[in-house]
Formats: sequence, structure tokens, C-alpha cells
Amino acid sequence: MLKRRMQYFHLSWLLILIGLFNMIDFFATQDLVVFGDHSEWNPFMSGLVGTPYFALYKLVLIPAGLLFLWFVRKSLVPKYIGWVRFACGLYALLMIYTWGVFYA
Repeated sequence: MLKRRMQYFHLSWLLILIGLFNMIDFFATQDLVVFGDHSEWNPFMSGLVGTPYFALYKLVLIPAGLLFLWFVRKSLVPKYIGWVRFACGLYALLMIYTWGVFYA
């Protein structure tokens, strides 16, 4: 029981971090691509950047997906916690790279 509670606590922090990284990514993309002179490297997002759908996707759909992951945590934690950790770590590295290359 205690182990499961700690896993849920760990999952909640991972999902919060992913949500924060997503928000930072949205504002950095707005700053660098929409208002700046850079281009979007992600071919899946390049068509959305600069449109209202980009804000809808990044600020509504992604947080809704994270909330969904929290609601299905009983089946998620045992099977996929490693993938959630990996995604959070990869997003953290992307944010460090973006900060180091474009803002430092």
C-alpha cells in the first residue's frame, strides 16, 4: 500500500513537470518562432505554430492528456512509469538545450 502511494506521488510530480515543461516550450516557441527569426524543427508541429490551434494543442489538449494519465494511474503506474520518466527526462533535456542555445 505504501509503495503504491509513493509511486502515485512520483507519478504526480512527473506529470506536473511535463506540464510545466510543455508550458515553457509553448512560450519559448512563441518567442523564438512566431515572434523571432527561428523556424520550427518538429515537422508535426510546424504547420500548427503561429495558429490558434497551436495554443489549443499545447495549452488545452496536452494538459488534458496528462490529466487523463492521472485518472488511469492504477493501470499506468505498474506498466508504463518508466516511459513517463523517460518522457519527462527527455523534455527536461530539451528545455536545457533550448535555454542554453537560445537564451544563454
